[in-house]
Amino acid sequence: MIDFKLNLKLGNMIFPTTQSGKVLSNGIELYYETFGQPQHPAILLIMGLDAQCVMWSMRFIEPLVTAGYYVIRFDNRDIGLSTWMNDTWQRKNPYTLEDMAQDTVGLLDALHIAQAHVVGASMGGMIAQRMAISHPEKVLSLTSIMSSGYALNPKTGKNAFVRVLLPAIPLLVRNVALKNRFTYSKITPDAYVETYRRLAGPRFVYNESYFRELYTWSLLERKGQNPNARMQQFSAIAASGSRLSELAQIQAPTLVIHGTADPLVPLVHAKVYAPLIPNAQTLWLEGIGHELPNGILPEVHEALLKFLNDKPIA
Repeated sequence: MIDFKLNLKLGNMIFPTTQSGKVLSNGIELYYETFGQPQHPAILLIMGLDAQCVMWSMRFIEPLVTAGYYVIRFDNRDIGLSTWMNDTWQRKNPYTLEDMAQDTVGLLDALHIAQAHVVGASMGGMIAQRMAISHPEKVLSLTSIMSSGYALNPKTGKNAFVRVLLPAIPLLVRNVALKNRFTYSKITPDAYVETYRRLAGPRFVYNESYFRELYTWSLLERKGQNPNARMQQFSAIAASGSRLSELAQIQAPTLVIHGTADPLVPLVHAKVYAPLIPNAQTLWLEGIGHELPNGILPEVHEALLKFLNDKPIA
């Protein structure tokens, strides 16, 4: 319903929510929206670090609904209209990706969904991997987009300094108040427009007007942006360590999608973790950054729908 108004304003495709609201899950409230018919197979979309669920655009969602799926998007803990953990968060004992996976399982249970195709982007892909490892009974398939099996893997560092720094980050996060532009961003549309500009790849022109409208609306008309979300969610990533040794446990059919020009989570991450998942298929998006721009969506939808229908993507 809120997204309907946004998309009307932006002139995008319109596909109103089937239902929206909040559920109690894992001791917190999660805000969710659904699209399509509840009797259809479910696709659960998990968004990434410091990003509200509306980053899953209707241009991404509508073709999935049209193809016969029931699509759910939701705000992770610490973001958007879900519970902000600011009063209970502990630097030395932060919540983890497993906690966030349990949040997500609780959401499915509250919606009476026994199993879902799970699609995660960035941190959402890490949560989706954790679900497939720890809660395999809930996961029909796994699609991990622009993500990593170990975000702080020193082997993915571009130079010697970064390779030494990465393993030390969890210790720093637990013991040092890291007040900088990355961990505590400015909560303004301009700041987020510039963040996503830096994450974009060279293949498509950056859609500045869309992101400005999106963040102006989400900051002013939704709950706003939790100023602690980026730090607290990043701490969950840091505290959770590596899943690389566990990925072989994943039995769900898996698709790994990654841009070749991703500046935040470089393609090397996908090339490290994808082969560790049994029979995982891969799709490398040429010239795409840490993003899913409208121009690449036809290619993504074609591969994703083939995958969900148990067909080879190439």
